[in-house]
Amino acid sequence: MTLDASNPLAERSHLPYQLPDFAHLEARHYREALDEGMASQLEALDELAVDAEPADVANTLAAWERSGELLERALLAFHTVRLAYTDDDLDAIHAEFAPKLSAHSDAIWLNRGLFDRFTELATRAEAREVELDDQDAWLLGETLRSFQRAGVALDEADQARLRELNTRLAELGTAFNTANREGRVAGAVVVTDRAELDGLSDAEIDALATEDGTWRIELVNTTGQFLAARLHDRGLRQRLHESSVSRGLGGGHDTRQTIVDIARARAEKARLLGYEHWAALVAETGCAKTSEAVNALMGPLGPAALAQARSDAETLASKLAEIDPDAELAPWDWGYLAGLVKAEKYAFDEADVEPYLQVEAVLDAVYAAAHDLYGITFTRRDDLVGHTPDAEVYEVHNEDGSPLGLFVMDFWARPNKEGGAWMTSLVNGNHLTKQLPVVTNNCNYQRSTTTITWDGVITMFHEFGHALHGLFADSRYPSCSGTSTPRDFVEFPSQVNEHWAWQPDRVLPAEWLAKLEAASTFNQGAHTLELMAATLLDQTWHQTPLDALPESGDEVEEFERRALESWGVEYDLVPPRYRSTYFSHIWGSGYSAGYYGYKWSEVMDADAVAWFDAHGGGTRENGDWFRSRLLAPGGSVDPLETYRSFRGRDPEVQPLLTRLGLTI
Repeated sequence: MTLDASNPLAERSHLPYQLPDFAHLEARHYREALDEGMASQLEALDELAVDAEPADVANTLAAWERSGELLERALLAFHTVRLAYTDDDLDAIHAEFAPKLSAHSDAIWLNRGLFDRFTELATRAEAREVELDDQDAWLLGETLRSFQRAGVALDEADQARLRELNTRLAELGTAFNTANREGRVAGAVVVTDRAELDGLSDAEIDALATEDGTWRIELVNTTGQFLAARLHDRGLRQRLHESSVSRGLGGGHDTRQTIVDIARARAEKARLLGYEHWAALVAETGCAKTSEAVNALMGPLGPAALAQARSDAETLASKLAEIDPDAELAPWDWGYLAGLVKAEKYAFDEADVEPYLQVEAVLDAVYAAAHDLYGITFTRRDDLVGHTPDAEVYEVHNEDGSPLGLFVMDFWARPNKEGGAWMTSLVNGNHLTKQLPVVTNNCNYQRSTTTITWDGVITMFHEFGHALHGLFADSRYPSCSGTSTPRDFVEFPSQVNEHWAWQPDRVLPAEWLAKLEAASTFNQGAHTLELMAATLLDQTWHQTPLDALPESGDEVEEFERRALESWGVEYDLVPPRYRSTYFSHIWGSGYSAGYYGYKWSEVMDADAVAWFDAHGGGTRENGDWFRSRLLAPGGSVDPLETYRSFRGRDPEVQPLLTRLGLTI
């Protein structure tokens, strides 16, 4: 079929920067474009596979990249909208097309003729019959490795089984995402007595009010619930905690069997492809290269953090005894008591700085930091419609006035929105198809929120770091643009951007920032432990061979307990940032066996910040160096080479240990 010209996705958008025409896009348009996009890409690639001309850059690499333009246009728009503003129609399309897209991917990556075409190009390049520059060579090498990891060399029977597993994984991932989102919404805690909300501001309490005269606290996606840290009522804190950690453990939103089935299917797929386990396959695609390298860096951090958390627990227990002599320290007390101790020990109470933490003021600070570092400016475009009714669209320019791209911000929480915060690309900036980038940030602030927490500030700077990575894309090929880097590298630039929130008078006045910095050293053990527990839980699920994995969902909790014990990070008072049953990063997103990337990237982050500190801080000169050497290349060359180009050497771990106050 040919896509009807009335479909807004039929061709590149005529709006500025090719922003998708969301004002006129309907669910049926996505379905039609996805179907036609897959068909047209396979047709183009079939022609590429049998091309009689000798393989070169133009007829192989460039043709490969251009083949999926319609499909990419449809997918980027669809996924951006579905994550932020889904409905039954979009969910139905997602469920319908997950297995179709999996089969489509198999049709490409298991196509021996295509693989042979790229092999021919590699052979000609080695014989110096074709000239490849660094970006060509990197794309070619990565494409060949991807074919091999996808199973192109398997025999017919094994390929048939591989296709079955891929389809099954696509279906299971969709099922998990739906159950997890609905379980998070269903887990909201209803409060009938306003007095229980003591500790929150009047505005926050009003934001929780419902039409039936009660108050409803929605769960966030992590184990820890940020409002609990300010609630004086211990019973309500307990209810919030128990609702959070019980997600997926039964009832209509039980995810246990689904995650077991996902883990087993991945393990079988890895074995079929010749890997010891799924984590080995994933590590090979990243900077780590091996699971042993991941374990060597990640393993010691957890026990070191646990030692610090145990020490802090004594302080918190003493504080609890002052408030309630009969109470025993529990997980739902931790954040609340830590806040009290900080306020007393460091003369810092986050409530004191709330006037500086208004949502729009923080966003202005994010933009100002980017302007100071990179010279870029942001202009609101009220004439353009973003991916949700709440979205704000900004045009971004370089210092010389040249256009850079569009940035689309969606602040607000909604029941039909995924939890957490994230960045997506709507248009991948690249030179091959001569497109400028269009990127989004998505947060989950309550609509009536006037201020956010300091963690919310850091999250905003973090996600905007991803946006900058996409906006500064200076790659030839679309598939290598911006954040299209390995999972254990992609978080690094965004973590560096967090650093600029800590500059005096950027968000907070210097006097308050000094107090906050001093206070931030307290409770680092627990913060690191919860992250490492989740990281190591992910590794256990994906380093365990098929024969040793659970078969029944009833085994999930015991498997998790043993996993945490084996790494030396099991501690009831500080549970993992995500329990297995609602760990959407690894079951419903792209971080399976890759959640370690946050901490792995933090090694590079701390080392990079040390470079900035040694070279005069956030100057324009330093910003330009970081932009050109590290952000602009994206995934167009080996990411470790971009790091070495920026830093002059490989990353070192000591700056991170110093930052965390840990000794290994």
